[in-house]
Amino acid sequence: MKLKALSFFGAGATFLGMSLGMSGVAQADDVAMRPYIGESLNYIFADNSRKSDDGLGGTISGGIPLSQHFNIELGGTYAHFNHDGSIAGSEPWREYTEQLGGQYFFSRDSALAPYFGVNVGHSTEVLTQGGKDSTFFTDAGLGAIHYFKVFNTDFGVRASAAYRWTFVDSGKFPSKGVNTFGEPVLSLGLVIPIGIVKKVAAEEPTVQPIPTPTKPPLKAPPKVDVSRRFDDVHFAFDKSTLDAFARSSLDSDATVINEIAGKYPDVKVDVSGHTDWIGTDAYNQALSERRANAVEQYLTGKGVKASSIQIHAYGESKPVAPNTTKAGRALNRRVEIKTLQ
Repeated sequence: MKLKALSFFGAGATFLGMSLGMSGVAQADDVAMRPYIGESLNYIFADNSRKSDDGLGGTISGGIPLSQHFNIELGGTYAHFNHDGSIAGSEPWREYTEQLGGQYFFSRDSALAPYFGVNVGHSTEVLTQGGKDSTFFTDAGLGAIHYFKVFNTDFGVRASAAYRWTFVDSGKFPSKGVNTFGEPVLSLGLVIPIGIVKKVAAEEPTVQPIPTPTKPPLKAPPKVDVSRRFDDVHFAFDKSTLDAFARSSLDSDATVINEIAGKYPDVKVDVSGHTDWIGTDAYNQALSERRANAVEQYLTGKGVKASSIQIHAYGESKPVAPNTTKAGRALNRRVEIKTLQ
């Protein structure tokens, strides 16, 4: 058992290093943010006090992404530990569990989505020759999912390595002398993303027309474009920080806005934040507000009056391109800037 455990933890350490190394350059994909169902085959390194062969079993599960990094998952498992003729007093075991778990994903890249997971649940341990205990267990470990397509249908291969503690009652198995099972578990299985992809029609941005005076003055002043739509400021996925290109664009915007404000002191500056559809509505609403605030703070730092700026946050509700493509989602991660009379 000691050799098994050392091999298990060595493999887990290697897996963690590879996963974190790849996650540093990963980006989220739609398929990795969809609800899913899954099944897996499990290999359990039997605790010595079972006095049995290692266990084999399976898991049926279903999960829902809560945010860019967190999942919640429900599942059930069955495992069978066979008689081992090389162990004196060996007897078979059967095991049934129901579990609730959560995962923290280091990235949501479809090529490799590594995570740390924790489960808690109920376990029924049955000694075939007599003895049964209904108890609870917990486990923790590392895993990763690789997504792929078969005939335009999404699938994922998931592998994980965890350590499980099952708190059995020694009084239920007096002949065994068991207490708490400590068992490494290796799993390999299939994930099937589900759910209908939302189809959102693109909305054309609107520009308020320049008001036309009904009676021009005797001497027309120089024309100033008061109501103006500036180039959108775009953001990286799940970010609200301004890159070098965005800052350069805002420098030009601030110069024009300050020129307009010099002739029209009452001009208003409309700053509207937006996101793509990946993530929950509440998360995207807050993210769009952070993006709008980042632009507002930069403009005020360039001399635009804070009192003239009006902040709006629309989350994912007003796309300008389809969210079903990477290019469309990139266009939707934006802040719009307008001057209004």
